[in-house]
Amino acid sequence: MNVIYGICSWGLGHATRSLPVMRKLLDENSNVTVISSGRSIELLKKELGEQVEYIDIPDYPMLISENARQFMAKSIIYWPLFIKRIETGLSRLADILKTKKYDVIISDGRYDIYSKKIPSIFISHQIRIMNPLRIKFLETGSELFNLFFFKRFREIIVPDYRENDLSGDLSHNLKKIDENKIHYVGVLSDFSKKNLRKDIDCLISISGPEPQRSILEQKLLSQIQNLNGNIVVTLGKTEEQSATNKENITTYSFLSREKREELLNRAKIVVSRSGYSTIMDLAVIGTKALMIPTPGQIEQEYLAEYHSRKGTFYSVKQNHINLKADFEKAKKTTGITRLCDVKKTVENIMDIVTMTV
Repeated sequence: MNVIYGICSWGLGHATRSLPVMRKLLDENSNVTVISSGRSIELLKKELGEQVEYIDIPDYPMLISENARQFMAKSIIYWPLFIKRIETGLSRLADILKTKKYDVIISDGRYDIYSKKIPSIFISHQIRIMNPLRIKFLETGSELFNLFFFKRFREIIVPDYRENDLSGDLSHNLKKIDENKIHYVGVLSDFSKKNLRKDIDCLISISGPEPQRSILEQKLLSQIQNLNGNIVVTLGKTEEQSATNKENITTYSFLSREKREELLNRAKIVVSRSGYSTIMDLAVIGTKALMIPTPGQIEQEYLAEYHSRKGTFYSVKQNHINLKADFEKAKKTTGITRLCDVKKTVENIMDIVTMTV
């Protein structure tokens, strides 16, 4: 089977959660062509090597705003750019499809990677697009927007559970989209739970788009000396390969999947962004967390609030970080306690792919 796999390049989450599906496809002797860009495509090259063909097609930029007024102003400029990038992506994809026969397209968050001629599957956890003030008619409009694009795809997959969910209103309690027509397949993560000794007191995982990634790095590293115990920091810089040790703090620029999996399993508390893919990783491992949403990234802000309200994780705004105090509050949370079987999720997705082709 020849597969095109489109991956959104907003941070590394879409890439990491797609890895178990791509590995399964490769195990079943499929030929996989990845379409992505930036650090996402670099991560996939490190993880999958020459098993996969890579095509760099930039996707649309992320709409980030610091407040509601800025959100409205930026939206006026953003949507024409979004449509232009969609058209560019579709044009590039059409050229690719002329060179080789493909059986299916899987698109994780890429609205521009689909074809009318080939069965196309869309993966997303954000069926409802949030706005800063949670204005209902705008969120209803976002469902209609998704409904318009979903008609271009044969199947829609949500990496979450129908009940006892992780994504909240992002993909549940929908008004305009019939949830019975969506496949809730379970969580996707490239990690698995290991029986390892919890000897890392705090694992700080810095990630996300610039410049906020660097701003968070500066804020956390300026306060890290206030923490006691064994501290590990990962910087999420795919373009570098370095490690430093200073007293009780070990810092890595970037880690392989195996090493990241090991560190997550050894960590008592994780400090990270509140991206959905990170939440799925934490759910699989069963680790508590202090979450710091990317400022202006409404989805992360909602997820941080949602899980803080449920008591699964503790969250704090980036400008208000008091690392030592917030770390102590995070210790009192429960983490996600439900069983999360990634192998079953991948089987569910493969069943949908087989049914679609």
